[in-house]
Amino acid sequence: MARKQSRPKREHYKERPFKYGAPLKDKGQRQAKSLRSQKDRPANSGIPEAETFAALLRPLVAEPVRPQPQVTLQSSPLAHLDYPEELRIKNQALASFWQKNRLPGKPESIIASPRPRHYRTTSKRKTVLKGNTLYLLFNDRALRSQKKLFVESPLETAEHAKIFAFLQQKISEPPFKLVAGHLNYLIIRGSYTERAVIFNVDTLNGPLVRKLKLLAGHLQKLPDPVISAYIYPDPSCSDYYLEEGQPTDILQFKKLFGKADLTVSHHGCRFSYHPTSFSQVNESMVPVMLEMARELLQPNTFESLLDLYCGYGLFSHFLAPGYEQVLGVDAEGPSIRSAIFNKKYNPASRNTRFLARRITSRSVEKIPLPDDHGAETILLDPPRHGPQEGVIKALSRRQARKVLHVHCGVDQIPDSLRQWKLNGYKVKQIIPLDMFPGSTGLEVLILLGQSAD
Repeated sequence: MARKQSRPKREHYKERPFKYGAPLKDKGQRQAKSLRSQKDRPANSGIPEAETFAALLRPLVAEPVRPQPQVTLQSSPLAHLDYPEELRIKNQALASFWQKNRLPGKPESIIASPRPRHYRTTSKRKTVLKGNTLYLLFNDRALRSQKKLFVESPLETAEHAKIFAFLQQKISEPPFKLVAGHLNYLIIRGSYTERAVIFNVDTLNGPLVRKLKLLAGHLQKLPDPVISAYIYPDPSCSDYYLEEGQPTDILQFKKLFGKADLTVSHHGCRFSYHPTSFSQVNESMVPVMLEMARELLQPNTFESLLDLYCGYGLFSHFLAPGYEQVLGVDAEGPSIRSAIFNKKYNPASRNTRFLARRITSRSVEKIPLPDDHGAETILLDPPRHGPQEGVIKALSRRQARKVLHVHCGVDQIPDSLRQWKLNGYKVKQIIPLDMFPGSTGLEVLILLGQSAD
């Protein structure tokens, strides 16, 4: 009988002697520094800029029939197209990318998103204070071109637009000038039925917390009320809406009201996750992705599954009933603790256990093989930049019969397939998913098997 899992203990916020924060007039200098650091960040794929998937796609995109704001075209460059036309040119660009990079196999037709517009369940705006007015920007590039205080996105739900518009107006009022001066980002997360707001700020102190609590009270009175609100301090003013190097224990993350965690359900599985944990932005596409993963892997109860970068256990819990045992691995932090806790919601995954471990070539070598050295399947869904150097080589030594490598970007595919080929694996099937309609992104599932088979 599986041992009953107790809920991980939550860390309590502890007030620290923060200084009042940098003067408001210095925030523009910090934002300029953020712009420079983003510009200087090197690309990860190693592909020439002219041969990236986005570069091959852009010449195929027709000009909008009706004028579109420049910031909208930057953030959602394909949203003005009819969706069938968008899929057509994405398929054409993907075929061209495969040919130019001489990649093995042939991608199948891109699987369409059930919601091609107004699908995003995570959205963000960078905040800039000009005089006494707060501007909400899609990204740093919009700093020079966005004239309106707030621009709606065709990719975000109508509920998100209402919350952003309300917060832009409210925070621009004199009583909330302190909040306006210390905001880095406004973030909305959740599902199609529940929404939470995260205030990413550059400092934390008593007066600022009190103002944010007043602001949170207004959120609770909206016609479609926000279910929870949080403060995320980021003194580094990083380019990311959550810190690039997120600490494993988020001691300073503060709940203003509502639940400590967010929840979502797919195919009868329920998942709870920390507001800072990664989750797919297109809720409508997640059930499709899960079904496709199961179809590709064809689980059987005589095999074991190793789920790397498992996060809060999305694949692990969904696929568990089809395997003898499942081991999910991810770095120590709130996500892996949520994966463990989610066993409570998903009794069918009682054969699943989780290991908190940073995924490197050395740590992979220490992951135990399945009981009795039975057949193993590997699923890996790494961050956009891909696994660390040496991880694929270390995984290949496990001699898994099947590997499902999930790519959340196209440009990392050539390098990962080169590594798998060098280590004895060949492409079996390629399934692209339109996880990010309206943008130049795709999610690509690639099934690999041993070359000797």
